[in-house]
Amino acid sequence: MNRFVKAFAMLAALTGNAAAEPSFDCVIDPSEVLKLGSPITGILAEVLVKRGDIVTRGQPIAVLESSVETSTVRLNRFRAESTARIDAQTERLTLARARLDRNTQLFERKIVSQDKYEELRAEARVAEQDLLRERQERQLSQLELERSQAILDQRTIRSTIDGIVSDKKLSAGEFVNQEGYIVTLARLDPLNVEVYLPVGYFRQVRVGMQVTVSPAPPIASTYAATISVVDRVFDPASGTFGVRLSLPNPDNLLPGGQRCKVSFPFETAQER
Repeated sequence: MNRFVKAFAMLAALTGNAAAEPSFDCVIDPSEVLKLGSPITGILAEVLVKRGDIVTRGQPIAVLESSVETSTVRLNRFRAESTARIDAQTERLTLARARLDRNTQLFERKIVSQDKYEELRAEARVAEQDLLRERQERQLSQLELERSQAILDQRTIRSTIDGIVSDKKLSAGEFVNQEGYIVTLARLDPLNVEVYLPVGYFRQVRVGMQVTVSPAPPIASTYAATISVVDRVFDPASGTFGVRLSLPNPDNLLPGGQRCKVSFPFETAQER
């Protein structure tokens, strides 16, 4: 087929038909297909999508059973938000400093002994350290809250792309581990168009070139696509090289996995 197209293009050049554009067989595929699994093992509490659903990046797809993790987050949030111990130590420090201030004047007037004055100073320093320790404990509680929240968030599986659900493997109540997956997602915007050209056209294609894609029936229309990849390694057995096109599909109107024809605006012999 490729030999016929190449011969046709050469014939058009010899007859002065500069408008003729050779076309080649191609395949339209999703630009990304991924099997979405879970980073942790567990029982699925709910699968929120079904086959054919359109999903967006960050959208929840499934939720694992997480009653223990939810309770841990509530406990750690209570500890992190509580200021009772800090308030108590603050009052203790305020009292210790007030006593030290009063006795400082008495000490300067030789009414309070040196030992009593040093004892009050030590109590104030201890109260300061106790308050500092309580503040550090609260910071640790806040870090522990963030850690437990992160563990809980792992039990909600979210989409990493904008696309559609092409396959649903597991349902609520089933066990999922790191080796398995819950759903398969396909990204349809943009679509990838894969085509192989004879090596004789290698110098005429470049990244960014605009081409025309014609999907196979029942889709009767043409679409503009852009070359995104030109392989730098030839296939010696077939004498071809691969080219990938990026085909915008903002409304997901074009399906993936269909055959097509792609026309290239190659220069003819007269134009060169």
